Amino acid sequence: MRPLILLILLAIPPALFAGPTNSILFVTQVPIPGDFTTVGSVFGNHRAQPDICGRGGDLYIRYANGTIRNLTRAAGFGAYGPQHTNGIAVRQPCVHWSGTKAVFSMVVGAPRFQYDYSAVNYWQLFEITNFTDSAAVPVIIKVPNQPTNYNNISPIYGTDDRIIFTSDRPRDGQRHLYPQLDEYEEAPTVTGLWSLQATNGDLF
Repeated sequence: MRPLILLILLAIPPALFAGPTNSILFVTQVPIPGDFTTVGSVFGNHRAQPDICGRGGDLYIRYANGTIRNLTRAAGFGAYGPQHTNGIAVRQPCVHWSGTKAVFSMVVGAPRFQYDYSAVNYWQLFEITNFTDSAAVPVIIKVPNQPTNYNNISPIYGTDDRIIFTSDRPRDGQRHLYPQLDEYEEAPTVTGLWSLQATNGDLF
């Protein structure tokens, strides 16, 4: 029986063991020790404070030939070394149906120094284009007409090109109801799924 299994395995074409044949978009994330309402938690992972989501992550692509490229750095975002002031974090990229652009969440900025409580940053939606060619300079722009001063995460493209995402924006943007709290731990939570037409700001 064992020789038969060995012959079957040897008969499998080598191509089945080959690496990916398409490009892969992915992010890196600085580890956070805590696991309650931090960026790696199952729930309450949507906030952007540095102690909840460390700066230093980036958006990367692995091209079909195995080359890996840091797209956010190539587009002028992020920093090597100390992450104060201009540090970034990136999460949840989603490629468009056309394969020519992608949407993702990014927080830009960090406290300038220890105990700098004036720095308030939020996850916002960004789109990247011109990244499929490894020799081209990628272009990253902030998605227009999205809710500002709120955390917008988990974006995907709808079939009608609307962007569907989760946010902690209160209903109708009533700031005095921010942040919304869950019913179990009374911890900050997202308020649900939102749909945005970026060209005109239609949001529901």
